[in-house]
Amino acid sequence: MFFIRLFSKLPFPIIYLISDIIAFFTGSIIRYRRTVITQNVETAFPGISAKEKRKIIRGFYRNLCDVGFESLKSLSMSKEDVKKHITITNPEEFKKYHDAGKPILMMTGHLSNWEWQLMAYTVIMNAPIGAVYKPLSSKFSENLMQKIRSNFGGYVVPMEKTMREILVKHKRGEVFTIGMVADQSPPGYDKKQIWLDFFGKESAFFAGPEKVTEFMNYPVIFSKIRRVKRGYYEITIVDLHDGSDYEKGSNEILKKFSKQVEENIKEQPSNWLWSHKRWKYTRDEVA
Repeated sequence: MFFIRLFSKLPFPIIYLISDIIAFFTGSIIRYRRTVITQNVETAFPGISAKEKRKIIRGFYRNLCDVGFESLKSLSMSKEDVKKHITITNPEEFKKYHDAGKPILMMTGHLSNWEWQLMAYTVIMNAPIGAVYKPLSSKFSENLMQKIRSNFGGYVVPMEKTMREILVKHKRGEVFTIGMVADQSPPGYDKKQIWLDFFGKESAFFAGPEKVTEFMNYPVIFSKIRRVKRGYYEITIVDLHDGSDYEKGSNEILKKFSKQVEENIKEQPSNWLWSHKRWKYTRDEVA
């Protein structure tokens, strides 16, 4: 951990030089998950040229390495650094719920630097986010990610304990925000998965956001992030549900979320996590 702390103190230009080198080796030499990445890009953008496809894939490796090294860099960043590198364009969309004492469900995708979003809300909005996550098997990696995500007062919530965490905080009358990076597909044995159109092809989504909204009826927002330039990001908040009566079984939250993620990807396609198997099975295969 000492050497990681030391690394985090390097200036951004040196960190990005290292990121470029690692991205080249990861994409061109090791070819990390190249087959999966290529298949995903071809599924999402079937009509693009080979040149455009290569551009997206090269950009993906660069973004992936930037996210990793920027996350390490955050260990030595100040609140002023956070405000310099990340902007929330419409904070009033968050404040209207938070200032009214309403718990919020925040959804986002694995786009640009999704790790920095957590600290952005915590620092800029002064609202510590509980990030839902899947615990890592490596003890060192688990401890490192917890340090990164709790650096400015945020905290992590194991996926299987999400509803318990929400119910405990609700009972206490706390004002809180739970964040979900909800664009990965659930495992095939998850019978609660919800099937929706994604890039013109049916894809499975985790049912969690729908269940939370049906039970608790909290306001739901989508946190849309885009890279303005290297190391600088812009977040725009999109309302998905205002906390009024919600129709159970409608799947409206996930329908809106999937469309927002798709639009977010189309704007900057290299910035999505293409290495995850988004369309790894069909509905019939898991029936």
